[in-house]
Amino acid sequence: MNQDPVSSPSNAHALALFPRISLKRACIIGAVLGVALLGYTQFGRFQDEKIWGQLKSIHAPVRQKQLRNSNEPWSQITPSKELEYHDCFDGFRCARLDVPMDWNQSNLDAGPRVQLAVARLPAKVPITDPRYGGLLWLQSGGPGESGIGFILTYGKSIQAIVDSPLDATAVISTEDDIASDAQRQVFYDILAIDSRGLNNSTPCFSCFPSASSKQRWDVRASAEGVLGSSDVSFSNLWARMQALSQGCSATTNQLAKHVNTAPQIADMIAVIEKHGQWRQREAARVLSPDHQQQAVLSEEVTAITQRTKWRRNEEQLLFWGFSYGTVIGAHFAAMQPHRVQRMVLDGVVDTPDYMAGTRLQSLHDTDSIVDRQAKNCFLAGRSRCPLYDVGGAEKIAESFRNIIVSLKRHPLSVPGDSDGGAGTLAPDIITYSDVIGATFNALYAPIQSFPPLMSDLAGIARGNGTAFAARNQKTSRQSFPSAEETTSDHQPPSKFKNDNSACLTQRLSPGDTRTAIMCTDVNGTSGMSQVDFKNYIAQLETQSAFFSGPFAQVRMKCIDWQLRPTWRFNGPFAAPGGTNFPLLFVGATRDPVTPIANAHTLATRFPNSAVLAVDTDGHSSLSGPSLCMARHIRAYFQKGELPTPGTVCEVNEKSFLGVLKEAEGTEERKLLDVLRWTSWHWND
Repeated sequence: MNQDPVSSPSNAHALALFPRISLKRACIIGAVLGVALLGYTQFGRFQDEKIWGQLKSIHAPVRQKQLRNSNEPWSQITPSKELEYHDCFDGFRCARLDVPMDWNQSNLDAGPRVQLAVARLPAKVPITDPRYGGLLWLQSGGPGESGIGFILTYGKSIQAIVDSPLDATAVISTEDDIASDAQRQVFYDILAIDSRGLNNSTPCFSCFPSASSKQRWDVRASAEGVLGSSDVSFSNLWARMQALSQGCSATTNQLAKHVNTAPQIADMIAVIEKHGQWRQREAARVLSPDHQQQAVLSEEVTAITQRTKWRRNEEQLLFWGFSYGTVIGAHFAAMQPHRVQRMVLDGVVDTPDYMAGTRLQSLHDTDSIVDRQAKNCFLAGRSRCPLYDVGGAEKIAESFRNIIVSLKRHPLSVPGDSDGGAGTLAPDIITYSDVIGATFNALYAPIQSFPPLMSDLAGIARGNGTAFAARNQKTSRQSFPSAEETTSDHQPPSKFKNDNSACLTQRLSPGDTRTAIMCTDVNGTSGMSQVDFKNYIAQLETQSAFFSGPFAQVRMKCIDWQLRPTWRFNGPFAAPGGTNFPLLFVGATRDPVTPIANAHTLATRFPNSAVLAVDTDGHSSLSGPSLCMARHIRAYFQKGELPTPGTVCEVNEKSFLGVLKEAEGTEERKLLDVLRWTSWHWND
């Protein structure tokens, strides 16, 4: 393991907290646990019985603490160094875990703290049930997307994919049934967090004194247009990003040096370890004499105790990560290969390329999505695609690009329908930057976004931008100060200290934390000259003619970033000796920012891993509904089965064309409904 010689301690204390266990030490720990387990079996009322009784009292759901308002749990939960779950969000469980800000300090109980927002979708069976499969970590992208928002939106979809299709409520009446069922069906908890500094986790990080000042910045930055939109866009954005990176780097907020990816791995280990501790504690409570309503076989008590015991310093990770979540996954697999129980990396970022700051392995397939959407448009016909052209898909793609280019010199005026204040559409103009931004966004989920986009572009071609303007205005953020700001004299969020209201009441954008994560992660950007950066853009333009500008703009935020992380993992992002269980890399065959080639590249660094491709357009496998993909993901989590080399899954639905292949049977129809809903909401 290489550590940054400048910014990282020579002794990586965070990983020393969770060491690999030697055989001798394992035997000692095993002996101690054995004594403890023997004690569990000595409850006087748990006597051997000839007949296996119903175990409803054992397998009853664990009780959770109640909150006054389960839809706004965070201000009501006191942070704790243990996982204390509370009912929240109509069927979820929430907690706030208190962890060190600096995992490498000598005394982890001293110094500033971070409070992680944790949300868990409970498994369909209790933790005492032999079919309980464990905790599956769901990791969103970004960097800096809210894991809480992600699990609330997609958690139930993910659970439907990875869980057994069998009935979780089926009564298990004999020991043989439990054994056989445990081999063929597993049900998972799904968990996600808001990473340190983000959204519901505290403290937060901001480069601005208030939410309104941040929004004013965003409005003015948007007015500059994307890179390449005008002759002055580069110089204006360069100056703007210099101001941003220099201003952010001047912060006295200690969190800024502790939000990058490496500390997040230590946070993950803390969460899964604390969940293991909670699991054992809850099982002991359920098995206690005060909780039991009938006699239960001591063998069953022993079995439950064995299954649910906390494996201190050895808890393993079940993981499904998307986009930047694959950077987190690659870090974890390289730093803690012995903890990998299952790991799916979906929409794979080339982690060494990301960490080096070069970002040259992202746009190889981007423009091909426009061509494929044009093909779908042609096959669907004019009734489904207003941009249809009898000249074929190439003609449609050409028209698509020509419409966008025309807006560079000739923005389209939209009068609106204000009607003295009674209308709904404000006067507006449609610019090249507007349409490039909307198109780049649509590339992430074409099945949802491309049909309305092509319809809007057809209107623009006729000189009518009403539909596009209405859609753009509906999705644009409003730039008004929050109620909190109007009564707080625009004080900076530091006045809240570690209070949970800081990030949310002030309505601070997570964008600053995203920038801090990326700019403290990467090397090779800070200090670049304008000439060097223009050469970088030229390299990107060889991959994507239209979308190199907005993509390069993300990297430009780091051009003068001076803060360095306290702890940075430099790689190698590989596990030459293998991980505890092989990884599964997944991706769409045409992805706007994570080409499938990245999955193949990273798979070579983790022995025995497999790659699963999904023949679709969009960002990650869930951008297009594929029963084939879902079956392979389920088989991996249920049985540990990897797809054969070269496997490419077809999709059941495509943009413009609709459902191409119906599901067979009730269970597959339900699963396809889940996949279709997820694809249609993938870019929400």
